[in-house]
Amino acid sequence: MIVDAELAAAVHGRPHWRIGGDTAVYAPPGSESVVRVRPLGSSPSGRDRYHAAVIRNGAAQASVTERSAGAAVGWSERRQLA
Repeated sequence: MIVDAELAAAVHGRPHWRIGGDTAVYAPPGSESVVRVRPLGSSPSGRDRYHAAVIRNGAAQASVTERSAGAAVGWSERRQLA
């Protein structure tokens, strides 16, 4: 079960998301890439609280930090995953 309440609420009921531990994973059918969203312990700016990364073949292809879980989830869903 996900421990971050804001992240759990942001993905609740959305298609193609699975949750586990402190990470939410967006994996649309047929895509070789996934997006992982996790809370940050701390960030250099002190404002960003979530990290999202597109992962393909075990390597990050793109990433972003966001102030809210909802913003990180939205970024994830807008990616063109191959």
